[in-house]
Amino acid sequence: MLLAPEPIVDFSKRDTLRAMIRRSFFTGLLIAFCWLVPASLAAEDSPVTYQHLVQHDPNYSIYILSIDLTDPRVAVHVCRAGAPPKGDQHWLTTLLPPSEIAQREGYQIAINGDFFDADKTRDIEGKNTGYVKGKAAAPVGPAMTDGKLWCSHATTRPIVEVDNKDHVTITDFEPDSMSSSVRQIIGGNPVIVRDGKKLPLKSRFALARHPRTAVGISKDGAKLILLVVDGRQPDISIGMTLSELADQMLHAGCYNAINLDGGGSTVMVAYDPKLHHLRILNSPSDGKERSVADALCVEVHAPMPDLSK
Repeated sequence: MLLAPEPIVDFSKRDTLRAMIRRSFFTGLLIAFCWLVPASLAAEDSPVTYQHLVQHDPNYSIYILSIDLTDPRVAVHVCRAGAPPKGDQHWLTTLLPPSEIAQREGYQIAINGDFFDADKTRDIEGKNTGYVKGKAAAPVGPAMTDGKLWCSHATTRPIVEVDNKDHVTITDFEPDSMSSSVRQIIGGNPVIVRDGKKLPLKSRFALARHPRTAVGISKDGAKLILLVVDGRQPDISIGMTLSELADQMLHAGCYNAINLDGGGSTVMVAYDPKLHHLRILNSPSDGKERSVADALCVEVHAPMPDLSK
């Protein structure tokens, strides 16, 4: 009786088959696990949210960035624009556009900062404005960067203050009682929302509609809200009074909020993940980005939101 020969076994193919079976099994487990894991764990969320609100009759164009201050991947900074001019102690910086400030420092978000004075310059609008890059300047209010107070004023003035744990508060500048934990300060004026209520502001400046820049904090201190509204462009946006700006900040979730410099200085800059570079989100009233004395910036070591919406 002839015996059938034993089949020749290719052990390399057998081992490959076993590996394929194992991979298929574990792939199935991974897919099943992904269905069970919440989306917040399956994908990395951004600590930044973005809104562009467009309203008509009257026309408003509003840009809002909300930053989660509890996320360790973000840090808030105050940046001096340029180096101070040599041999002149009156001027403390040189003007620079916020986009260039953010680019230089490697930050992902920037808005214009405090009101400021510049050498031999009066406040005019348009392409021929005297606020040009490199001109000697100084903020009107105090300014601190990384614990160094580089601009100080004896008078009490509203400020945005950031401590060494990235807690942000809106308070008054009082140098004699300032905590040693304070790391960043930028000035503004006036406070427009305090303890969840807008303040009655009746000055000519408050009642006029202008492009505006504002900073706010949620009640629990967990959210930093940056808002700009375009103005002086009737077909796009007419600007806001400070009362209207306060309403917008309350609607955005602010418990306290302060007005920063506005007008032609109003700008919001952010890193666009689709374009892979910083870009200006709003439409500055000068027709271009204005150079300023300081900027409020945010460093984000995390994905940025979609800015095309």
